[in-house]
Order: sequence, then C-alpha cells, then structure tokens
Amino acid sequence: MPFLIVFFMSLLSGSLVKLTDDIEDISIDINRIYAIPGGLAYGTAMGYLMIIDIDTSVLFGGITLGCLMAGKINCRGHYFGMSAILVVVFLYGIKLSPLVLIIAALTALDEAKDMIHIPIFIDFVFEYRLILKFGILIFVIVEIMGPNALIALLAFDIAYILTGKITRRVLA
Repeated sequence: MPFLIVFFMSLLSGSLVKLTDDIEDISIDINRIYAIPGGLAYGTAMGYLMIIDIDTSVLFGGITLGCLMAGKINCRGHYFGMSAILVVVFLYGIKLSPLVLIIAALTALDEAKDMIHIPIFIDFVFEYRLILKFGILIFVIVEIMGPNALIALLAFDIAYILTGKITRRVLA
C-alpha cells in the first residue's frame, strides 16, 4: 500500500482520536456531543487502514484490543469509534494473526501508567508509549511486519501528541 495513504490516514486517525479524547476528558470549549462524529471518523479511518494493509491491520487491531484491555475505551466518543472500526472490519473482512495479541499486550503495557505506580525515572517510557514503538521497530527490523506498521504508528502518535498540545492551548 502506498506510503502516503498510510501516512496521512494514520495522521488523521491519531489527531481524531486525541481530539475525541480531549472533548470527552478535559474541559475544552467544545460540546461533548461532538465526540461522537470524531469517534465515527477515526473509527472509519482506522477501519479503512485495517482493510487496505495487513501491517496496519495487525497494528491497529492490536492497539484497539490493548486499549480495551487497559480500559481506555471508556466514553461515548470512543464507543462510537470502536463501533465504526467493527462495522468496517465486519463489512469488508480482514485477516489477523496471533501477532495482534502481542501488540495488544505491548499497548496494554504502555497504558500501565494509569493502573500501577511507575517510578519517576522511567516515566518517560510510558509518557511517550515507547514499549509499543520499540516492539514495532523490532518487528520491522526482523521482518515480522512491514515498514507501513512503523510509519502508521509514528504518524498516528505524532498527530496524537500535536493535537493534544493544540487543544490544550487553543480550546482550553
């Protein structure tokens, strides 16, 4: 799958996930009802990525499952996002591998900061979700996954982080 489609769709997904999250979780000047179209939009974009590329399918399938395991799917906007992913996946079908479970575990570990006490000296590992990033990097290096997985993850996270900074400065 062309690099640009994966890159830009992942940027869009990451930005919409963070915007939906911020609408629901922090008091920004946007009505919470707008988290629903945000969730539907990111879910549709992630679902589309999952059907067009096997590496992004495994990556986003694992991330979604890991977020479910960690309790991060916890509000109306994300319920609609999850629903949109499931609708796209069920309509078009995807093939997943057991690698999804490993990525789900890495994602859940990245979210452990909210569930257990993390020592200050390793806080940056969880702040920037480095466990999943290094895991995907290793999978790409040893050719278990293709480079689109790493491209999608980095684009998603860049957009997620930038959107969080923008919403806190502009809309809070």
